[in-house]
Amino acid sequence: MWGSDPVGMVLVDVHYCALNGSDMLLTENSYRFEPRLPQILGYEIVGELMGVGEEAAKNGYKIGDKVIALNKERYGGFAETCTAEFGDIWRVPNNVKLIDAACLLDSYTTALIGLEQRACLENDEMVLVNIGLGGVGLAAVDLAVHVFRAQVIGVSATENITTRVREMGAFSSLKFNDKKLMKQIVNIAAEKDIKEIFDGVTGENFKKLLCCFTDVYKSGLARDLLRDEEFSVVVQHLSREGRFIIAGLAVPKFGRSDTAQTESLSVSGVSLTEYKKKNHELYRSAADDIMEYFEQGVIVPTYSLVAGLYKISNAMQFISEMKAFGKVIIDLKNKEVFKETAK
Repeated sequence: MWGSDPVGMVLVDVHYCALNGSDMLLTENSYRFEPRLPQILGYEIVGELMGVGEEAAKNGYKIGDKVIALNKERYGGFAETCTAEFGDIWRVPNNVKLIDAACLLDSYTTALIGLEQRACLENDEMVLVNIGLGGVGLAAVDLAVHVFRAQVIGVSATENITTRVREMGAFSSLKFNDKKLMKQIVNIAAEKDIKEIFDGVTGENFKKLLCCFTDVYKSGLARDLLRDEEFSVVVQHLSREGRFIIAGLAVPKFGRSDTAQTESLSVSGVSLTEYKKKNHELYRSAADDIMEYFEQGVIVPTYSLVAGLYKISNAMQFISEMKAFGKVIIDLKNKEVFKETAK
């Protein structure tokens, strides 16, 4: 028998599991909580069902079904098999390759909630996305460009990511430069007749809040860019010019779900784990929307490396050296593979 509550559980034959920032931080005991030892990490999982509890069976799931599982509290994905709660699994359509679904739900659902629920992003609005090393930042660019039809300015840590953002259709893609960034943003915004945001007290507040996002680059360390759950949203309200929105990786000084306000600016963090606990219906519906966008070909997740389980240390080094420009995927079936990709 698998699991302490098999009625509400499923057993997954793991094919792939994304290597996320929290996994790496947990190995160093530098995440926001300490792991319960012994702990098998990995939470963004794709595979086939090899055990189906009563609740999943009632909802039509059967052995052999392809699924995505988000084990953000249970973890266990870097193993050949793992258990998952029924409320944390989604079917993978038959026409979709499992590897293409391995880096989808966590980042994209987080970004969708931030852009749709927090920012209420609308068509043709300007949004600056602070991308960091990829993950949720690239998901936000993909959604903003192809779902919301917004004008996106991307700010990235490396040239590889800057190129990828440009390929995704961003209005502008910038590699972070502390001395040049503000001037670059002012010039780009001027093309959309957005100017008042940068003047007077409002402008000073904007600069301070922009630093909440871009300060993550100043140490030059990949570790500071790994907190990909620290996805925040800043909304600048303008009476005549509309709105200017900043979203993406931020310095976690405001916490995961706190809100701080200065003048007409508001900052709010998005935690998918908190949404699962407090608003499970939204958690599910947002992920359902992402699955629909994915199946329709509206969004295309980015991954830059596929590494076998036996190469996971090399994969972590690849991320630490800032070579990644999207998610890194761990292959549980081909344990020796180490293949960079332009996907």
